[in-house]
Amino acid sequence: MDVSFWLKRLLGVMERSLPNRCLLCQQPCSEGQGLCEVCLADGEPGPLCLGCSRPMPAPVPWRCGRCLSKKRWRPLVCAYPYHHPLGYLAGAIKIQRRLSLLPPLTEALAQRLETLWSLGAIPRPDALLPVPMHPSKLPTRGFNHSVLIARALGKRLNLPVIEGRVIKQRQTQDQHGLSGADRRRNLKGSFAVLAGPRLTNLALVDDVVTTGTTFATLAATLRRQGHSVSQYWALASALH
Repeated sequence: MDVSFWLKRLLGVMERSLPNRCLLCQQPCSEGQGLCEVCLADGEPGPLCLGCSRPMPAPVPWRCGRCLSKKRWRPLVCAYPYHHPLGYLAGAIKIQRRLSLLPPLTEALAQRLETLWSLGAIPRPDALLPVPMHPSKLPTRGFNHSVLIARALGKRLNLPVIEGRVIKQRQTQDQHGLSGADRRRNLKGSFAVLAGPRLTNLALVDDVVTTGTTFATLAATLRRQGHSVSQYWALASALH
């Protein structure tokens, strides 16, 4: 008998029958919000490296010593490190369909971006481009989590969201558990850019960055077609 399966089912029933509660402390929170203000305030990680998302004692010089030694880099902005209670929850939007986490996590990322813009750390992008999903996954999942995140951020930050210009033309193996080299091989040739106006100063959007392979592959595909990506955005990053 699979006890864990029935335990998850029981917890799901309890969750749906209880008032709106924070997923971390179980205290009541605002309707539609999966996290309370106390947990969000306590979980603020402070300055993060724009290269690897490692916590830093101060924002300037924006990158840790290890990332400063790299000549080629593209800013990665995330709300939380993945190995952090709030960062770990970012994956629950996709895996457990916890859509109530979208408002608080996207708001945390939006606030971080506004701070970086005000300090002149990164440029404001011209548009957001969510990582596309293969059409075969949509019927079972019901939504593309990257699109939902990009739409929420676009509305909050008054930025256009580009949908449909880039497609995932080949179904790939699940990236979870693959090495960096295997991830690159897995994603090779999986994205395609459809005809249309040239896209510049794009911010690519996803839920969680693990190795950065998906972002790098998508950015390279866009670059080969004459488009440009200036930065990456994610709710959580496990790079460091």
